[in-house]
Amino acid sequence: MGEPKTTFDYVGEIWSIADWVRDVIRPADYNKLILPFALLRRLECALEPTRDAVCKAYEQHGKDWGLENEAYCEYSGKSFYNISSFRLNDLGVNNTLDALMTYVDGFSPNARDILTRFKIRETCQDLQDEGMLHEVCMRFAGFDLSPETVSDRMMSDIYEHLIQRYGEEIAQGAEDFMTPRDVVRLAVSLVFANEDAFLNSNDGSVRSLYDGTCGTCGFISDALDLLDEWKERNPGKVSASIVPYGQEREGVTWAVGKTNLLLRNVSAKGQDRFDRMKDLSEHIMQGDTLSDDRFEGKTFHYQLTNPPYGKEWKVEEDAVRKEASYGFKGRFGAGLPAIGDGSMLFIQNVAAKLKPVEEGGGKAAIVLSGSPLFNGDAGSGPSNIRRWLFEKDYIDCIVKLPTEIFFRTGISTYIWILSNKKPEGRKGMIQLIDASSKRVPLKRNLGNKRYEISDEQIDWITRTYIDGHDHGDSVIVPAEEFMFRQIATRQPLHMRITVDAERTDELFAVSKPMGKTDEANRRIIRDWMTEHDGETHDYQWAATAVNELGKLMDKPKPPKSQLHKAITTVFGMRDPEAPIAVDDKGNTIYDPELNDKENIPYGMEFDQYMRTEVLPYAPETSIDPNVKDSGPLQDDGVGAVGTSISFNRYFYQYEQPRDPKEIANEILELEDGVESFMKGFLK
Repeated sequence: MGEPKTTFDYVGEIWSIADWVRDVIRPADYNKLILPFALLRRLECALEPTRDAVCKAYEQHGKDWGLENEAYCEYSGKSFYNISSFRLNDLGVNNTLDALMTYVDGFSPNARDILTRFKIRETCQDLQDEGMLHEVCMRFAGFDLSPETVSDRMMSDIYEHLIQRYGEEIAQGAEDFMTPRDVVRLAVSLVFANEDAFLNSNDGSVRSLYDGTCGTCGFISDALDLLDEWKERNPGKVSASIVPYGQEREGVTWAVGKTNLLLRNVSAKGQDRFDRMKDLSEHIMQGDTLSDDRFEGKTFHYQLTNPPYGKEWKVEEDAVRKEASYGFKGRFGAGLPAIGDGSMLFIQNVAAKLKPVEEGGGKAAIVLSGSPLFNGDAGSGPSNIRRWLFEKDYIDCIVKLPTEIFFRTGISTYIWILSNKKPEGRKGMIQLIDASSKRVPLKRNLGNKRYEISDEQIDWITRTYIDGHDHGDSVIVPAEEFMFRQIATRQPLHMRITVDAERTDELFAVSKPMGKTDEANRRIIRDWMTEHDGETHDYQWAATAVNELGKLMDKPKPPKSQLHKAITTVFGMRDPEAPIAVDDKGNTIYDPELNDKENIPYGMEFDQYMRTEVLPYAPETSIDPNVKDSGPLQDDGVGAVGTSISFNRYFYQYEQPRDPKEIANEILELEDGVESFMKGFLK
């Protein structure tokens, strides 16, 4: 087999076809032309040596086997086949579209489904109508994409560069389906860090890799590249391998990703017959991961995923809530986030699919925005999800990424590393790495992406994770540091009652029951209040007033509790000098306006916190023992357990404000410069 050609600019030449049809196919739809035709030509070239054998097998066995039968793979020697005699260069000028679709229909289901999902007929119909389809087919037929000329690795690079080129063409829209390559490489590097036993195995070890929002399969491809690079450095070993799994919701994006993997095993150089017929795209499924899990109950050794930021899950709500009702028998037993952001549903999906420890354990990287670090009050769904992750000891490391490294958003993003097989020294601990400064500028902006993470910076982040360094940009702390008890505090009510007869009618507007008081009883209340007009009493007098009025009124009377509420609302005035309010049983009445919450560090004694942080400023404050930790994870203790992960707590650096005099001098200098310029300009 000859050396692959490397000088021909496949990407540029293939992309020139997109430029040629620009007036017919809009740039946003280039992926529906360039990518399926690149796949079609690659498959065509790969099948050429065995084409006649497959066609002959179809003639001999077609009546028994039909159009679709894996037996044809025995003749093609690949994981795919085509039983038609067509090629891109012999589809004819007049009926090119019909011939092309017959050609596509002749492919095995794994290839045909991809081409169909690209909506290739709709795209080609437009080209046919403009008389351009035959020329497009001929141009693609002119590319030598045979395995002898273009290796699998080269073809994968070509295809990924075409995807990248398309992403650059539509700029910000690319983030819907692809993660920047530098972020992918960092996530892959972190997941496979400390996995030397697998990478260095010489027994043909096989591991599974899953991406629940796989897009164009960039994460999976990069992981496979990592293994390929290792194989090249270690020839002769029975090297490890990865079986990829993925799920993608959007049809065309699914087709791109599935193609990406199908193209990785075409040349079959140096492989036995079994490996040559392996379809790496076999387990790439289409469907909504949240509402239609195509891998229900399955777990994986490795996971890499970048779910959409702030994705609303209203469409999936019914299915998600139903699964959540199963508790921890489903994926969402720890809690549900707000409907406007499903990020923490994807975290739970990842956690649920970690391979059990007794089966080797699982490790995952998930790219998220900042909100999953801290959103949700104590006892809420997001807080409980974090709490569950802490209790399971799944969070190994969180890396803060630089801003402006994604195509669409410039916000802060983070890579969470989850693992259920932490080394002994890291158990119960979480590492935070602040890599927000690790970026270099791009020569040309790609949407909002102005920077990238260099290879050297990726190595630094990975090494910091592996070594567990605790320095200025990294800390390792117990998970309990991110937990707290949110207790409810209260203070007694100090109130005096001052009767103002002119405001008596306001009593009947305080609540609906008071509003139903009949006119006779209203008159009794007015007269009674007039008798006591101007009087000032302690809070307990309100109960006396209710009892006295109860004796005077006829049925139907307003409820005592409602009349009491009305009197204290209309005539009550808070007065810190007044005695503490008590009810008729002598129990303290607490002022609802002074209710508050305190977040006490997890494990700290309540009394200690109250003595130092609360009582010096509000000495009558007490803890409400009735507000407890309740729910599926809770311990029924006083106060709800909350969680929040703060990078600022460890990495914030105070910057001294500039001297106002220095700023004022700069302004004066600018004014002098402008004045001099204007004088010269007007001369």
